[in-house]
This record gives sequence, structure tokens and C-alpha cells, in this order.
Amino acid sequence: MPDKREGALLLAVLLITALIFSLWPQLDLAITALFYDGNEGFWLDRLIAVKAIYWGVWGGSRLAVATVLLLWLASFAIRGGWLASRRRWFGFLALAFALGPGLITDAGLKNNWGRARPHQVEAFGGNKHFTPALQPADQCARNCSFVSGHATGAFALMAFGWLGSPRKRRLWMLSAAGAGAVVGLVRVVQGGHFTSDVIFAFYAVWMGCWLAEVLLSRFGVLPTGDQLPAAIR
Repeated sequence: MPDKREGALLLAVLLITALIFSLWPQLDLAITALFYDGNEGFWLDRLIAVKAIYWGVWGGSRLAVATVLLLWLASFAIRGGWLASRRRWFGFLALAFALGPGLITDAGLKNNWGRARPHQVEAFGGNKHFTPALQPADQCARNCSFVSGHATGAFALMAFGWLGSPRKRRLWMLSAAGAGAVVGLVRVVQGGHFTSDVIFAFYAVWMGCWLAEVLLSRFGVLPTGDQLPAAIR
């Protein structure tokens, strides 16, 4: 469970960020404009490194989810041993992924918020209207801009250390934040997401991990002690 300092810090950052993008929604446009050229469009999207990160995260996040799910299912078929002892941890990871990147991000926000992506709005050659991050819109039917799915795939690294010791938890949280920032930057320079889409994606994943912990604790199946990998205890 997040300690009070972490909760207070993240809540403060959330409120400040929400206030900034509510009072100055054009900040999203200004940042995206740094990577857009009227003649060449989002020219950085042509770089091999940008493409590699985009497709690497797309494939890697799906592989990670599939692997965790298969290991969790396999743990029921194998009695004893390392796999069975980690069953609850794999279950936590699977639930955290399903809730954060899955339910909250894809099924919830991306398919219902209606925010057009940068390359779709008028300011960057599209025909859709720009809308502030926290304002529901009707400019997109599904798989929309708010929040960034690729960023949630990177931020989901925090789930691996969520239940670990305070030191290991901080390391995983910082690693997740760094990975999400890099992937988020890639999506911004591609014209796929606004900066606010990336920032709020972090909170979608954080909320998914928190809900997974609360639910498993309620049913008494939250992994603890020896049920956790030695690397995160």
C-alpha cells in the first residue's frame, strides 16, 4: 500500500497538473507545436529510433501481459515449486494490468472521452477541434487521445515493484516514471498524443495498481513475504 508521503505527493502533483492544464489548455498545443512543421508535419516520426520505441512498446507490453497471464494460469496446473509459490503475485500483476491499462485506460477513457489526437486537430493539419484534457468531447469515437495507451504500457512497470519493500518500490516507481516519460515523448513528437495525455496516463496505471491491491486484500489473497520474488522484497 502506498505510504502517506507518496499518496500526498502524487495527489499534490495531480491537482497542480489538473489546474495547469485547465487554466492554460493551450499549453498542450504549444508543446506539440515544437515538433510540427507546416510543410513536413510531425517530421520526427520518420526517425528509426522513434519507430522502434513505438513498435517495441506496442509489442513488448502485449507480450508482458500474455506472459504474466500464462504464468498465472500455469501455476494452477503445477503443484509446488517456484511457479506455484508466485501464483498470487502473478495474479496481482494480471489484475493490475487489467484494471489500469485495460479497464481504466482502454475501455474507459480512450473509448469514451472523445478527445482528438494532435494530428487530427485543425492546428496540425486535421479537421477536428482541440479540447482541453479534462473536458469530455465528441471529436473521436474510439481509441482516442486521452490517455496515452503506449505511456500506460511503460508506466505499468510500477506494478512489478508495487508490493515490494519501500526501497525496491521506489526504484520500480522511478523506473516506470522514466520509461513512461521517454515513451510519452515519442508519442508527442509523433503527433499521437498531447503532453497531458501522457501525464494523466501515469495516474490511470497507479489507480489500477492501487485497486488491484485493495481488491486482493479484501478477499485475503494478496501476496506477501515469501510469495513475492526475492528481487522486490
